[in-house]
Amino acid sequence: MLNFTVTENYDAMSALAAWRVAKALERKPELVMTLPTGGTPIGMLQEMSRMAQQKKVDFSQAYSFNIDEYIPLKKEDPQSYYWFLDHYFYQHANLPVENRFVPDVLADDLLTECARYEQAIVDHGDFDLTVLGIGHDGHIGFNEPHATHSPVCHIIDLNEETIEANARFFTHREEVPRQAITLGMGTILKSKEIVLIANGLSKAQVMKQLFDCKRVDPLFPASFLLLHPDVTIICDQEAASLIPSLR
Repeated sequence: MLNFTVTENYDAMSALAAWRVAKALERKPELVMTLPTGGTPIGMLQEMSRMAQQKKVDFSQAYSFNIDEYIPLKKEDPQSYYWFLDHYFYQHANLPVENRFVPDVLADDLLTECARYEQAIVDHGDFDLTVLGIGHDGHIGFNEPHATHSPVCHIIDLNEETIEANARFFTHREEVPRQAITLGMGTILKSKEIVLIANGLSKAQVMKQLFDCKRVDPLFPASFLLLHPDVTIICDQEAASLIPSLR
């Protein structure tokens, strides 16, 4: 079931999403979570960091797994998704280094690495909380529109739309990696709780598509969320602007 919550603006969306993380952590201090990257979650991660610094939340027993990572960027590369989470959250919170997980995209055998990463998630009891963003084409993580989907952690060839969308983070478009390792939708759907966040007019069309969606369509990966019993979608008024019943 998809439950939509519309906030007045981006800051309110970010604060509410951070509060959901805090409540999950309160229920289970050893929370196993996966967090999104990109422009949308920056405010949420900053609010989580602020709460940690003010000792309103304690991440010392929590575990965080990357949803995805570019091949072949090192963890310390400023364009890597591990660096992103470290920059906006990890270094400001008390989540131990040994509790931060990311696929080793420099491994000699990436297929074996995908299996290892998947097993690490299973060994931690699967996710208690998954926080997601959404792409303009409905991709979740790097699960892009395609006739078939791997349910588990896998290597993905990025499509041109995703490469174009991510080019703004690189000096030159040619620098955008063409492959990544991503969690599969099956792994994501095993999470006990899922929160999806979206903001801005640029996400209005995809949010309307998700709101109107009634069946799973592999060409619209976000539709797989219909299979989960507990999905909360938090979006600001701009992202919800094409959905009359939510305005």
